[in-house]
This record gives sequence, C-alpha cells and structure tokens, in this order.
Amino acid sequence: MNKKSEKEEKSCSRREFIKVGGAVSAGLQVGAVAGAGIAAGRDPSTHTGWQHLGDNTQFVDRSKLIRKGPAYEISRETLRPELHESPFGRQRLIMQDMRQYREMIRSFDAGEERQQGMGNREPLPQGETAPETTGGVRPAEAETSFPPMEAFKEPMLSWYRDRPDLYELDRVRVEEIMPKKRQDEKTYGEYYTLINAWSDSWNTSEPIKEPPEESDFKIGGRRKIGEPMPFKSPAHAAKLVKKAAHHFGATMVGITTIEPDWCYNYNLRGSENRGSYEVPKHWKFVIAFGVPHQWEQVNSNPNSGTSSDAYSRSSIAARRLEIFIKSLGYPARRHSPMDGYDLIAVPYLVKAGLGEQGRHGIVVTPETGSNFRAAFVTTSLEMEIDQSIDFGVKEFCEHCQICADICPSGSISKAENNDEMNTRGYRHWEINQTSCYNFWMQSMGGMGCRLCLIACPFSRKSNWVHSLARKLDTHDPTGLVDNGLTMMQKNLFDTPEAHEYLPQPDGRFANFREPPEWLQVKNYLDINVTDPSTGD
Repeated sequence: MNKKSEKEEKSCSRREFIKVGGAVSAGLQVGAVAGAGIAAGRDPSTHTGWQHLGDNTQFVDRSKLIRKGPAYEISRETLRPELHESPFGRQRLIMQDMRQYREMIRSFDAGEERQQGMGNREPLPQGETAPETTGGVRPAEAETSFPPMEAFKEPMLSWYRDRPDLYELDRVRVEEIMPKKRQDEKTYGEYYTLINAWSDSWNTSEPIKEPPEESDFKIGGRRKIGEPMPFKSPAHAAKLVKKAAHHFGATMVGITTIEPDWCYNYNLRGSENRGSYEVPKHWKFVIAFGVPHQWEQVNSNPNSGTSSDAYSRSSIAARRLEIFIKSLGYPARRHSPMDGYDLIAVPYLVKAGLGEQGRHGIVVTPETGSNFRAAFVTTSLEMEIDQSIDFGVKEFCEHCQICADICPSGSISKAENNDEMNTRGYRHWEINQTSCYNFWMQSMGGMGCRLCLIACPFSRKSNWVHSLARKLDTHDPTGLVDNGLTMMQKNLFDTPEAHEYLPQPDGRFANFREPPEWLQVKNYLDINVTDPSTGD
C-alpha cells in the first residue's frame, strides 16, 4: 500500500514535471519567435483590427472560459453611481457652483445682500463677511480661483469633506492644468492639426431627445414600432442579434440581463428630470459589443492618438442594431460613445462574457485585449444570455503592472491584488479617475490618454505570433508564459518613461509610438509649427 502510494506520488511528480517542462518550453518558444513577432506586427493587414463578417469575427470560443460564480463579488451594500462620483460629471457641478460663487463674491464687494445662498447657507447681512465661504477672495481673484470647500453645495460639499484629496486634484485641474492647457494649445496646437482633423471627421453624434418611454418605442424619432415578431426561441433571437451586430461592424457581442445598480442614477437622456430615476421596466436585456481602434493612430497615444474612429464605428453599429430590433417590434435604446450612456460600460461587458476587468479599470477581451470601444443596446427582446468568463486576466494583472508603470498620472494602483478595493459595493480593480482625468486635460491632439489600453500585453494584433501566445497563456497553469510575455514587453520594446508623456517642462509630450506619416503635419501641410518634443 505504501509502495503503491509512493509510486503514485512519483508518477504525479513526473506529470507535474512534464507539465512545467512543457510550459517552460512554450515560454522559450514564445521568446524564440519574438523577432518574427515584431516582423508580423508590421504587417499592414493587421492594422485595422479583427473586422471579419460572419461567423469568424468572434473567433475565441468562450464556452471553454466560463467562470464559476457571479461577474463581481459584492463586498458591501451596493449603490447606483451618482453624477459627482465621476470627474466628468463633477466638472459640470464645479462650473455651476463656481459661477454662483463668483456672483456671490461680486455681490459682497458691492456691499449688497447676497441673493442666493451658497453651501446651503442663509444670506448674510450687508457688509458681513463669510471667511469660511469666500476665503477672503475678491472679485478679480474669484475669476481664476477655485472656491473654498465650504462654498460648494450638496452633494459636492459632503463629497469633498470625505475626500479632501479629490478636492485638491479638482482645484489643481481648474486653477493650474486648464489655464496651462489653453497656453499649450496656442504654442503647440497646430502641430496636431491632422490628428484633430482625423478625430473630428468621425463625428456622427445625434442626441436622444426623448425619455425611454417614448424614444425606445419609435423608429427614427417618428414612426411607432409595430407588434413584436415572435421568435422560435430566445436562443434564435440571440443568434440573430449577434449576426446582425457583427454585420453592422461589431467585433464581438455578448448578451446579459439588466442590473439596476449599473445604470446611472442621474441625467437620463431625453428626460427633463436630471436627478434620480427609476430604471425603465422594458430594459430587460443588454446587448454588449465592441469595436477595435485602428492600430496606426492608436499606437501614437496619448498626444497623437484618438478614440474617435472606434467611438464612431461602435456608435454606428449601435444605431443600426437599435433600429433593427425596433423594426422587429421591440423597444430598444442605444448607449454609445457618440450618443451617450445611461449605464456603466465595464460591468456589463464583464457580465455579458466579453472579457475581464483589468488593473487599469477597463475590460480586457480575448480577441482585442483592451484595444476596443464598447456600445450597448437595451431592449425587452428575450434572448439567451451569455456567462462571464475567466481566461487568467486577474492573475496576469496581479504581477504585470505594465499599465501602472507607464501611467503618467500615477492613477493606476500597484497593489498586489484588489482584495481591499470596492466601488459602490462591488470588488474589482479601481483607479483614481480624477488624477486620470487631470492628465487628459493636459494631453494634446485628440484629448484623452489611452496609454494603458495600448500598453496592455493582451492588446495585440491578429497575427499567428500573438494568437499562439494567447493560446499558450490560457492553457498554462504555471504562470511561466505570463511572466515571459511581460518580460519581453518590458525588455524588448523601447517606450518613453511615464514622466515623458507630461507637458513641458516636466515632460516632452511623448507618444507610445510615433504617429503614422500621414498624420504628421510636416509631411503634408505648409505651415510653421512648434515641435512639442523639442520646442523647435
């Protein structure tokens, strides 16, 4: 009995050795083809992503990747997102409160009674000062000064009191970053003429002007939808919708059910009510899909890149799919980069099985890595739903940290794991959105950054080298392929240091890669420009 157990143990050890040996061999093979990979990466046929029509578009079989359990672990009471939590939404509230703050300062300076309270306070008698509210600021200073914390209304006041670090980041953006951004645009703006023209050319936005109870039941804003067409089964409905989405331009498609916690609790598009709202009852299913960026220009992030091409193509696909579903008699509403969202993108992408949320806070998919832009359609059409997947992103992100190292604003955490993180009750990787947004406001060309998106080792072109690496990594239980891939990216490819992406004088407006020659002003336009990297 003991001899048999010893024999079995040795046999298991041999199997483990062979498994590890195979993984090591796989890692060495990946390293051996690194040179071939660089050559394959230059192949123009891989530059525009993975947009094939029909069955071959979504080429990763997700049925083998389905994870156990829910898409996200709930760590405490869950909440819907509010406007002031997002740096984009908070900026709007900041500007509103700043306007009233400036009016109040002018009123005090004129010796008049304040007409409208700030910070939920009663008007003060003529001549009386409010140092905790005005900060001793006079009208001329108020035009350029960020209001003191007590000058803000609720919910901003409580938000800032609990998060003084975000108050400081917002102050820096308004008082320092935005004025410098305007000056940098005067100095270097023409250098990015073609980048901006390319970005602008993709604009196809058309605002939704009616609430869901009206717009979701009309085609083209006029004709009411007809009676719903009966499907043979929810599986048939899902198959047809995915086929249509692929032909409309989507690279990958997943379907899930609505989760009210993941719908914004403010600014419902088309509604006069800008505050909290009840999630429409006919939003029962969510179709999630994505479109990759074009490689030539997205490689030149942050200053010479842009999201506009993928923004536009995913938005166009969303409009087409919305009309397609409405024409079959079912209410539908698009949520896209160009038309706006009433729901949070990342968790729905995860729940619909398109990918996993990475360290950088965005979704990593098997097909495109992070290099894609998402859109959605909500509808009452009953469809077979997909399951969330697990292909090793969590474990990969725990040791990779390439996105955190390259981030110019230091917004991406370098923590070993996300065990201590949660957002509105859900545990997942989180970033400092405000410092991220502050860097957006400093970058030139197509505003934004996207460095973490393009630097992610999963964001690779569709060639045999990267396809092989993806397959090896998915089936490697040892983590050796993971380590090999990150080691190669860190050591075989030259990239600027994180600080070099910052504006002058701290940085040099660097890019991850040089922009394509057709987006370089010097090659086509007869104008004098100042190169932001050199100052010449």
